[in-house]
Amino acid sequence: MNYKRNCPAFNSILQSGGVNLYRPVKIAIIFSWVIFCSCGVYSFSGRGISGIKTIAVEAFDNRTAEFGIREQIADAIITKLLTDRTLTITNASAADALMRGTIVAIDDKPLTFQADESVTERQIIITVEITIVKPGRSDPIWQQRLTGEGRYSFKTGAPDERQAGIVKAIEQIVQDLLNQLTSDW
Repeated sequence: MNYKRNCPAFNSILQSGGVNLYRPVKIAIIFSWVIFCSCGVYSFSGRGISGIKTIAVEAFDNRTAEFGIREQIADAIITKLLTDRTLTITNASAADALMRGTIVAIDDKPLTFQADESVTERQIIITVEITIVKPGRSDPIWQQRLTGEGRYSFKTGAPDERQAGIVKAIEQIVQDLLNQLTSDW
């Protein structure tokens, strides 16, 4: 079979000296090297506050009538910091920084109504002010007001239903806190 007469595309490849397979391989190697090197300096965890590696979480002040909320918030923050490992939890005497907080408000509002105007869903809104200071100093190195919202089903009015909303609101506060603490400042 004579390829020169039957396949014009093959003829043009033969006349030009063939296919250069080294060029695509070179491009792929260079492209892979550039991608690999640029990803080497990226990290998914933020740098946080400069010079702070250990933190003590103090009991929050509670300006509301909600019993037990300050312990729930402190426990949730400590648990999240322990699992995230961005900052090490320690006691106040060994900490690079102290986290202090005040629970400013807790609102419990009806959210969804039925046709007969009975409430079927409610929303808890918790507002906290959090301050981070260095030990022995009063000026804050970080301060923020955070709000968490938690919807809950209101069927019987049982405390467990309301507690579900409180837990959701606290989870939102803690996640927002962690996001801000680990962002690049």
